[in-house]
Amino acid sequence: MVAKKKKPDLHKDHQQNQTKPKDQFEALHQVAFWGLAALLFFPPYFRGLFFAPEQEKALIFTTLVFWLAFLWRWLQNDHKFLRGPLDWFALALPVVYIISSFTAVNKGLAIDEVVKNILYFLTYWSASRLIRNQEDIHKLLHVIYISAIGVALAGMATAMEIIHIKDGFNVSHVGGFISSTFQYHNALAAYLGAVVLIGFYLWNYSMQRQHNELAGLTNLTGQKAYTTMSRINPLGYLYACGNFLLLAVLLGSKSRGGLLVFGLVFVIYLLGTENKRKIVTLLLIGFLGVISNIVINKFITLAQDKQYDIAWLWVLGGLLIAISGQIFITMLERHVISRWSGNPRKYIISFTAIIIVTLLVAGVWLTGKPQVLEKATSFEYLWTAYQRLYYMESSIDMIQERPLLGWGGGGWKEAYESYLSYRYTTREAHSYPFQVGVETGIVGMITVIGIWLSFLLLVIRQYRESKDNPLRRQLVWLFGVTFLMIGGHALIDFDLSLSALALVLWSIFGISAALAYPAGIVERKKQMNLNYAPLGISTIAMLLIMICSAFLAQAASFANQASTYFRTNKPVAGVEYLEKAKAYNPFKSNYRISLSQAYMGEGEKTKALEEAKSAANLSRYNFGPRINYVQIAIAAGNNELATSELEKTLELAPNNIETYEQYAINYLNLGINELTTGNKDIASAYLNKAVTVTELITRQANSLSDIDKKMWSGPLLEVNEKIQLITGQANYCLGNFNESQESLQQAHQTNNNYVKAQALLWLALMEEKNGNLTEHKKLIDQANSLNPELTNNYSALKNIPVL
Repeated sequence: MVAKKKKPDLHKDHQQNQTKPKDQFEALHQVAFWGLAALLFFPPYFRGLFFAPEQEKALIFTTLVFWLAFLWRWLQNDHKFLRGPLDWFALALPVVYIISSFTAVNKGLAIDEVVKNILYFLTYWSASRLIRNQEDIHKLLHVIYISAIGVALAGMATAMEIIHIKDGFNVSHVGGFISSTFQYHNALAAYLGAVVLIGFYLWNYSMQRQHNELAGLTNLTGQKAYTTMSRINPLGYLYACGNFLLLAVLLGSKSRGGLLVFGLVFVIYLLGTENKRKIVTLLLIGFLGVISNIVINKFITLAQDKQYDIAWLWVLGGLLIAISGQIFITMLERHVISRWSGNPRKYIISFTAIIIVTLLVAGVWLTGKPQVLEKATSFEYLWTAYQRLYYMESSIDMIQERPLLGWGGGGWKEAYESYLSYRYTTREAHSYPFQVGVETGIVGMITVIGIWLSFLLLVIRQYRESKDNPLRRQLVWLFGVTFLMIGGHALIDFDLSLSALALVLWSIFGISAALAYPAGIVERKKQMNLNYAPLGISTIAMLLIMICSAFLAQAASFANQASTYFRTNKPVAGVEYLEKAKAYNPFKSNYRISLSQAYMGEGEKTKALEEAKSAANLSRYNFGPRINYVQIAIAAGNNELATSELEKTLELAPNNIETYEQYAINYLNLGINELTTGNKDIASAYLNKAVTVTELITRQANSLSDIDKKMWSGPLLEVNEKIQLITGQANYCLGNFNESQESLQQAHQTNNNYVKAQALLWLALMEEKNGNLTEHKKLIDQANSLNPELTNNYSALKNIPVL
């Protein structure tokens, strides 16, 4: 009979490793390990690692960490690159993104997504191979935890105007809220919610360790100072303070979805903890939650009123109360709960009693405040939740259009406006699985489902196998609930588009895989048996990834330098650096748009048209590059090309009023150009196109359902002052003076001074033609008071022919 293979015990491994001689490659492991730690610590401070240039630089660093990890494992004669289903699915995701990039509708955005997914896989693989024991796991958890406390403090410091982070602290109609370095409060909530769970695990671990040491269950040195420190347990107080700060800023993010998911996941977390730990954890989270809520609300109010000193005193008071709570919990556990060890029913009864009392108190409180339930169930309160459902509906439409490999990375932000049932603006799908589905089709969605299911099955298996090892079991349970926090919120938001948060999730995946296959159990073979082929392949792959990433990052740097030159009126140098940016990353449409405009400014029409055409071809479903192509074609005198491209714009963003504004203004310019060259028939056709744009807007608006109009976000699809101005100008050129005057007078009613000034100038032009010089001068003076620069162009307006 074959004996069942025993799973490794990382806690025992850690104790055994204390007596083993150090590995001869320990220095290499330490460099790789702390490189991985740096990768988990710093990204939140780089705008959540949301933008491509930062991701490219992070990939360069991650690739180096990966290679060092690979080299260390190779020196251990561990040549197995993939070990289980999770490894295979993790590798499949970047592979799918690479394949889909060949058919992507925007290859520049597709490359950005390839970079991100390679970054995630390398992080996962490095974490899964560098972890050797529980001590290594706790080191990485502490790195994530300390980094998150820094993020929380940065958010508070932004509110206090000590530091400046764009969108780090905002004030809306519901009050102030904190976004910190993530610059997006929902992503911050998901991040802090996950780290709060880590914080409570670390707190529980320190409390359990203190109990074990005092009970003599671990090897003590016998030194009095050590025993005193064990009784005090300073780490417990530090964790209590840290958890207070994390909870406060989590609540201060005012993320309804984030707090809802956190509440549900925390209940699951409690269900998986030991009976004894359930009670103290529930008491502490309840205590800290109440204190944090009171403190952060007062803190934000005082920050808005700029009473910064008092606000900090509230935070300090909260920390002191958190410490007092830790003292109470310690005394309660030492003198009451610890005496129940022989009667586990007392734990269950006490925990159940606390839950019942809490629910009763909450029920009584809600009964006395019916407006709370009314607000929570109102359409306005749930509006963003309804929006998510519509985003998913648009995602399904896009997936059905390209079911196999999707639209390529960045496909949602490239093409989503063509699939809207109503107007909204979001460059992310607000659901990670659906966004992956849009970008990589059914194949990508299956891969993501495979990753998540493989991880959950791994966690379930390890949890069941750890019945005799409660510490390992709690660690496994932590990873499961951390995934539920991040992954659960990623179902309804675009958290995982911020790589800082995604890296935490992938590192959790990697650590969980390391629990199943710890690095310490690999048997060393003789040096002569080393196989150099894997090392050679990994080195080539490393160099290729680093070189490609460096090219992409350098292209972004060149583009930024070009912008600086243009701002300082050095167009020649600006063009030179844009050409370098294009050479380093030829797939980025934005570089070519800027180049087309720069070349047109220099009078090089042919080059301008070439770059504008390339930009439009690289971003075929995006409204912006297409309009730029139209404008460049008009400026180059190629009216026929401009009209053919202009007709394509309406289908790209049919619910965006800017589409119709650009449609009308460009046809107006085309008509005026043809008028000045004497082509009256062609001019008439173009100008009538500009006038009839009001019919296009009305037709599209009438196709909207009542719910579409109710869910509408952004400028309404209606004839606005800009459209009135353009139709007034076009009717003037057509000789329809009554219609022109009516439209221009309506445009004149706007609060937009630029539009108002233009309307006044064209009205003045008609008054001058009619011989009303007094009214003409009055209108000119009004326009001049609003925008003196526009009045300088009045003589040019007088020279425009009229049909």
